[in-house]
Amino acid sequence: MEFEREPTKIPESIDSVIVTLKDGFTEEGDPYQSAAFQVRVVMSDGSTIVRRGNLVLYLTPAQRQGLLNFMADLRAQAVAQVIGE
Repeated sequence: MEFEREPTKIPESIDSVIVTLKDGFTEEGDPYQSAAFQVRVVMSDGSTIVRRGNLVLYLTPAQRQGLLNFMADLRAQAVAQVIGE
């Protein structure tokens, strides 16, 4: 019996990158923030794989601070536009 060789799959391109930012409060009323990512990778055989994770783990301290500032600005803008404060 001869075994078939499985072709090697290598990443060829990035199909999409999705970043989800969450800024809210837990059920206990504590502030909660998170930044998650999802990357869809097209492989050499045409298949796709999806990788997900915590975006913060890949950021420099300066990038983390910039993200926190951005999220605070978004919240302030949402409050101003929706609630009118």
